[in-house]
Amino acid sequence: MSNVGKNILRRRKELGITQEELATKMGYKSKSTINKIELGINDINQSKVVKFAEVLQTTPAYIMGWEE
Repeated sequence: MSNVGKNILRRRKELGITQEELATKMGYKSKSTINKIELGINDINQSKVVKFAEVLQTTPAYIMGWEE
């Protein structure tokens, strides 16, 4: 599991939202994309880091693992 994936998973669980809800908010067609990101199978591009941060009510630095 990548640090980015772990950070997304941790924050999603802190907010109490499902993979399906996060996928919808991110514009993905299914929760499988979120699952693959959280497991570190898929990477996310730089523009998606900002979007994940907005949706998960945190900072891009947190998503990237640069701050706790």
